[in-house]
Amino acid sequence: MRKIIKILLMLIFSIILSTVVFYKTTNDGLLTKICGVSVLQVSSGSMENELKIGDIILIKECNEYKVNDIITYNVDNEYLVTHRIIEERNGNSFTTKGDNNNTIDSKSVSKDNIEGKVIYKFKLLKWLYKYWYITIIVVFLILILL
Repeated sequence: MRKIIKILLMLIFSIILSTVVFYKTTNDGLLTKICGVSVLQVSSGSMENELKIGDIILIKECNEYKVNDIITYNVDNEYLVTHRIIEERNGNSFTTKGDNNNTIDSKSVSKDNIEGKVIYKFKLLKWLYKYWYITIIVVFLILILL
């Protein structure tokens, strides 16, 4: 019975987190932050093999960023980019590059534009989002059987 409750709680938690990914309400609709933490879905292959298209990532605001951190930054309040820091410039800006890209990013990234660094990649959430209809059916069946 405990195992079923754990699975049910994990599914509910996963559904809530994946919902946050798609209903962004702050920062001009680009990002939802809860206590400095955000959930995003990777939408390009620029960071493969580290982050694949469809992966769900957790980012967290930090006071300091360093070389090799994977960060998500805001570009002109229009879109977000998640790339790796490859060089620090004067402590307040950074050079970034996608792991799968041949060239570095053309503009340096100001510390003010950084939304956070990647702290976790959810494997279960990617599956739950991809097969959301199965997840809903399973949760419904578990609730009925309890």
